[in-house]
Amino acid sequence: MAVCLTTLAAIAQPGIISGKITDVSGSGIPSASIFIKGTKTGVSSDNDGRYRISAKQGDVLVFTFTGYLTKEIAVGSSSSINVSLEEDNKNLDEVVVLGYGTIQKSKLTGSVSKLDTKVLESGIRANPASALAGTISGLRVQQTSGRPGAVPSVILRGGTSYTGGGSPLVMVDGFLRSGFSDINQDDIESIEVLKDASATAIYGARAANGVVLITTKKGKAGVSNISIKSKVGINKLNIPFDFLDAEQYIYWSRKAIETSGMYEPSRLTQLNTTGPFGTGNLYKDAAGNVLDGNLNASAVWSPMFRSAVNEELLSKGWKVMIDPLKTNAAGAYDPNGINREIIFKDFNYSDYALRDYSLTQDYNVSMTGGNEKGKYYAGLGSYDEKGMPINTFYKRLTFVFNGDYKIKPWLTSSSGLNFANAKWRDAINSEGNYLTRALGAPPTMRGTNENGDLLVGRDYLDGNPAVNDDKFIRKNNTDKFTLTQSFKVDFLKNLSLSVSGNYFFNNGNYESFNRDFLSSPGNYNRTRSSSASFDKALSQTYNGVVNYKATIASKHHIDAMAGSEYFDVYSQGLSASGSGAPTDDFSDLILTNSDKDRRVTDTYHTRQRILSFLSRVNYDYDEKYLLTATLRRDGYSRLLNNRWGNFPGLSVGWNLHKEDFFKSLTDVVNNLKLRASYGAIGNVSDDFIGAYTLQGSYSSNKYNSSIGYLLGNIPNPNLRWESLISKEVGLETRLLNKIDLSVAYYHRTTSDKIASLTFPISAGITSITTNNGDMQNQGVEIDLNYNVLRNKDWNVNFNFIMAYNANKILKLPENGLENNRQGGFQVYDPNSKQLIWVGGLQEGQDPNIAYAYQAKGIIRTQADLDAYASSGFVDLIGARRLVHPNVYNAMSAADKNLHFPIALGDVMWTDVNGDNVINSFDRVYMGRTVPRFTGGFGANASWKGINLSVRFDYALGFVAYDGPRTWFASNAQGTFNTISEVFDTWTPSNPNAKFPTYYWADQLYKNNTFRESSMFYHKGDYLSLREINLTYRLPAKWTNKLKSEGINLSVSGQNLAYFSESTLYSPESSSIGTAGAGTGGYPLPRIITFGLQFIL
Repeated sequence: MAVCLTTLAAIAQPGIISGKITDVSGSGIPSASIFIKGTKTGVSSDNDGRYRISAKQGDVLVFTFTGYLTKEIAVGSSSSINVSLEEDNKNLDEVVVLGYGTIQKSKLTGSVSKLDTKVLESGIRANPASALAGTISGLRVQQTSGRPGAVPSVILRGGTSYTGGGSPLVMVDGFLRSGFSDINQDDIESIEVLKDASATAIYGARAANGVVLITTKKGKAGVSNISIKSKVGINKLNIPFDFLDAEQYIYWSRKAIETSGMYEPSRLTQLNTTGPFGTGNLYKDAAGNVLDGNLNASAVWSPMFRSAVNEELLSKGWKVMIDPLKTNAAGAYDPNGINREIIFKDFNYSDYALRDYSLTQDYNVSMTGGNEKGKYYAGLGSYDEKGMPINTFYKRLTFVFNGDYKIKPWLTSSSGLNFANAKWRDAINSEGNYLTRALGAPPTMRGTNENGDLLVGRDYLDGNPAVNDDKFIRKNNTDKFTLTQSFKVDFLKNLSLSVSGNYFFNNGNYESFNRDFLSSPGNYNRTRSSSASFDKALSQTYNGVVNYKATIASKHHIDAMAGSEYFDVYSQGLSASGSGAPTDDFSDLILTNSDKDRRVTDTYHTRQRILSFLSRVNYDYDEKYLLTATLRRDGYSRLLNNRWGNFPGLSVGWNLHKEDFFKSLTDVVNNLKLRASYGAIGNVSDDFIGAYTLQGSYSSNKYNSSIGYLLGNIPNPNLRWESLISKEVGLETRLLNKIDLSVAYYHRTTSDKIASLTFPISAGITSITTNNGDMQNQGVEIDLNYNVLRNKDWNVNFNFIMAYNANKILKLPENGLENNRQGGFQVYDPNSKQLIWVGGLQEGQDPNIAYAYQAKGIIRTQADLDAYASSGFVDLIGARRLVHPNVYNAMSAADKNLHFPIALGDVMWTDVNGDNVINSFDRVYMGRTVPRFTGGFGANASWKGINLSVRFDYALGFVAYDGPRTWFASNAQGTFNTISEVFDTWTPSNPNAKFPTYYWADQLYKNNTFRESSMFYHKGDYLSLREINLTYRLPAKWTNKLKSEGINLSVSGQNLAYFSESTLYSPESSSIGTAGAGTGGYPLPRIITFGLQFIL
C-alpha cells in the first residue's frame, strides 16, 4: 500500500516538460501558445519554437498558433514532447477585419487589402502611415515632408476631389480616429484597407475615400510575456541643391550684373553698394573703429576691395580674389577701369542652422497575458525625434491597455484605454523657406563679428537663424485620450448582442511668445508679441449590434448583423494674442498691453451628429457561392433639407476550386475565386462641409465709426450628399501552393460633387457651396506574392503590387461656356488650328494637367538669332517686350525703356501658332501632375535566425516642376545664392551650354529661366529604395541562459535612395513649390536604425 501511494504521489508531482513546436517543413514556430487545458497555466514558444512548461502526468497540453490546427497531447512519462502543427486550410486565408465584424478571406467578396504587419516591426516611424507606402495596391502614400512627426498624404484610388485629394477614414478598434498622427505602430495588431463601396458602405457617408481599419494588440489565452524594444535612428539630411561658395558667388553675381546692366544700367549700381556681392561693405568706420554687423548694415556682408584698412582680415581666415569686372577708383563699373582685388569670407548657412545628424529614439515596453477567463495587453511607448533644423523636435508618449474578461459564460466585457501626448517645435520660418530659400543665403554673409558674436545677417528670416532661435518661444502640445467599453451577450449559441461605447477626447494647447529680438542690423523688435490658443474636441460613439450565425442543412451558412449607431462630436476653441509684455520674463497674455485695440480674442464652437442604422448579411452555399449584402442609413446634422441618405452594397463571389469539375486542376490552381461588387455611398467630408457652410458666411468692417456686415458666402439649405456609385470585378487565385495573385478592375462615379462656385465681382458676393458636377475614377490593381522557397532552414518570399488610376470630369453645372469650364486658360491647338481652353475644371478632361512654354533650344550663334527672331518678332513674357537687337537699336530712347533686345545665350521659345509672337497661347502640354501608376515590390529571406527584407515603392506616368531650382537658377530674389547649374550657362566661351545666360533677377529682365517652361519640367517617375532591414534572432540555447524567450537584434535603412529624373527635393512632392514662391520643402532624411528586442 505504501509503495502504491508513493508511486501515485510521484506521478502527481509536476515536472518540467520541454520540446519543440514545428510546422510540416520542420521549421520552428515562434510565439506558439502552450497551456494546460482547464487551467490558467501557459507559456509561449521561443524564437526557435522551443518551450518549457511545468506539468504533471495526466495533464493535457494544448498547442495553438494562428493559421494552424490546434493539437492536444496528454502528458505521459516522458519529459520531452515535440509537436508538429498542421496548417489549417480554412484559416490560411486569414481572418479579415471588416466594419463591425470579421470574415474569412475565402468568403470575402469585397475589395479589402491587409498589411503584412512585419513592415511595422522594422524601421522607426512617428506614425504607421509611412509604412503603407508601396504595400497596399491603390493606396498612394506621398511622403512630402521629413519634418519630425509629419504624416504623409494618403489617397486611395485617385481620391474623390477634382484635384485627386481626399483622405481615407481611419478607424482604430472600430471607432473613428482623427488621422494617423500619434498612433504608436508597436501597438498595432493588424491594418486592413476597405476599398470598394460594397466593403465601405457599412460606414456610410464618411467612407467615400475608403476606410483604414487599425486593430490594436489584444491578449491571448496561454500567452504571457513582457517585451522590451529599443530603437535608435541616425538621420542625415539630403540637401538637393549644390550651392556656390563665396568666391564663385561673387564671380557669377557680378558677371550677371554686367550682362543684364548692358541694357538696364541702373542694375550696375549694385556692384559698389552694400550687399552680398557689392563692394560697398565696410570693416571699420572713418574713425578706425571695427563695425559690428548687428548694429551696422554695412558690416553684414564680407566682400570689399582690398585696402590697407581691411587687409589684416586675411590673417583671420578671409580670402582674396580678382574682381572679374573692371571698375574705376570709386568702385563703379568702368570697362576702361582695372580688375581690383576683393577680399571676402565664406559663410555656410548649414553650419549655423542645421544639425549634421539628428537622432530618433523609440522605446516600447509591453505586457500580455491571459487564459480562458480573461486576457490583457498593455503597452507603453516613448518616441523622440530631433529635427535637422536646430531646436526642432517631435516627442510622443503613448499608453495602451486592452482587456477582455468573461464575467459569465454568456457575458464578456472588453475594455480599452489609449492615451497619447505629443509635443513638438517646428522651424520658426516655414519649413519650405528654412530648407530651401534660407539654404540659399548668400555665402558672403559674415557669420560672426570680431568678438565672436553671431551676426543676424540680412534680417531674422533670411539671415542666420541661430542668432534669435532662443528668442522665439514655441510650445505645441496635444493630448488624446480614448476610452472604449463593450459588452457581448451570447443569448443563444448562434445569437449575440454587442453594445459598445467610445469616448475620444482631443485637447490641444499652443503658445507663442517673441522675446526682444534683433530683427535686422541695428533694429530690435521689442513688441514682445504673445499668442495662445486652446482647442478641444469630445467625440462620442455608441452602437448596438445583433449578430446571428446559422448553418442550415450543413451547406447554407448565414452570418447576419443589424444595429444602430450614434456619433456626436463637439469642438470648441479659444485663441488670443497681444503684445507689449513688460519684460522677456513675462509671456502670459494677462501681462501684455490691455489696450482693446492691441489684444485680440476669438472663440469658436461646432457640433456634428450622425444617427445611423446598419445591417449586413453574409451568405454562402457550401463555401462555393458567396453573397454579401449591406445597407446603412445615415442622418447627418450639418445638412438641412437633405439629411438622410441610404447606402447599399452588394457583392458576390464564386470559389471555382471547390467545384467538382475543378478538382483535377487543384494541384496546379489551388484556389480560384471570381468576385463582383456594387455599392452606393455618400460623402459629407469635413473638407467640403464645414461647421458654417450651409449657414453662409459674413464679414464685418467699420465705416464712419459704425460696423457693417456683408454676406460673403450664400447659405444653401438644399445641399445634398455627394453620391458615389462603385462597381468592381476581381479575380483571386493561388497557384502551385506558391503564388498568390489578385487582379481587380474598378469603376467609380461621383455625382452631385460638393464644391465652391465663385461669382463675378459684380455680384457683390463671393461664392456658394453647391452640388457641382460629376467625376469618374477607374483603374486596375494587381497584387502578387510568390513564396520562392520554404524548407526547414530557408523561407524566401517576393511580393509585387501595381495600381493604375485615371480620373475624369464628367459633368459641371451649365454656365454657357465650352465644356462648362470653370477657370482655365487658352492655348493654341496645332491640330484644330484654333485656340482651345485647357486647365481648370472642364467636362471630359483630367483636371491634373500642366502646360508651360516649350524651350526648343538656346540661341548660340548670330545665325540662330536671325532665324529665330525676325524683324517683326516679339516675346511678351519678359519683364519688357523682347525684340531682335536690330529692331531695338532703331528705337527711340523712350521705346527702349519698354523693350529688351534678344541676345546670344537667350532661349528660343516654340512659337506654336506661328504668329511671330511669344505669348500665353504658346504654352504646350507637359503632362499629368498625378501618377497614373503606383505600387511597390519587395523581398524577404530568412535563414535560420537571420532575416533580410527589402522594400521598394514607385510612381509612374506624371511630370514634376522644380520651382525651387528655377528660383535659384534665375537669381529671382537678386541677392540669394545660386546653384551649380550656373556653371553650365551660356557664355561666349561656353556656347554649347545646357542653360541660357545667367542674368541677375531674371524675372525682372528677360524671364529666360524664371518663366515656367520645359527646362525645369521633368518626368516625375521615381523608384524609391524605401527600406532594407536585417534582423538576427539569437539562438534559444543562448537566450534560455538569460531567462529570455527571445532576443532580436536589427539594423535597418530607410529612405535610402530615389531613382528618378526629377530634380525636386523629393520626387514624391510632385509640383509642390512654385517659382514665384521660391520655396520647396523638407527632404526626407536618410535613416539608419539599430534595434534590440528582449522578450521575457
